[in-house]
Amino acid sequence: MPTNPPLNVLRIHRTESMLTLIGVPDVPGSGAEIFRALATRSIPITGIVQNAPDAGSASITFTVPKTHLAEALEETRNMVEKLGAIGVMNDEYIARFSVLGEEVLENTVGLAGEFFSVLAEERINILAINSTADALSCIIEDANLDRASKLLCDRFGLSVEKIG
Repeated sequence: MPTNPPLNVLRIHRTESMLTLIGVPDVPGSGAEIFRALATRSIPITGIVQNAPDAGSASITFTVPKTHLAEALEETRNMVEKLGAIGVMNDEYIARFSVLGEEVLENTVGLAGEFFSVLAEERINILAINSTADALSCIIEDANLDRASKLLCDRFGLSVEKIG
């Protein structure tokens, strides 16, 4: 277990909605086609997660600013038909938070397990996870964000930076 994790900021985003394309055929270019179509409508993408393919298809989850949800949902529904995907889900009651620090996961063995345990102990479900060398990001239900923020700040000594 980490004793002194290299974390310093909990960045909170409450201005996003999440969309998930289900059953996207696992062929080269599917993601490009989806995000090119959204870009054509000037819809910014704030995060992307794709699962590993299973039986020839994958699910692609992405977030957009809430102000663009209606347009993104319309375009994503068009993509379902065009790509031969199964369907689309959306959730506008989500929040994304990112724990930032230099080489967050690389330098602290056990950090991910401890981080997720803090949330699990309080029965806070994670809807999506993404990480880079210097950030660990999660999407959760907005109703749980204040509690999750307090738990993580208390455990890891983080300062909060609110975006929107």
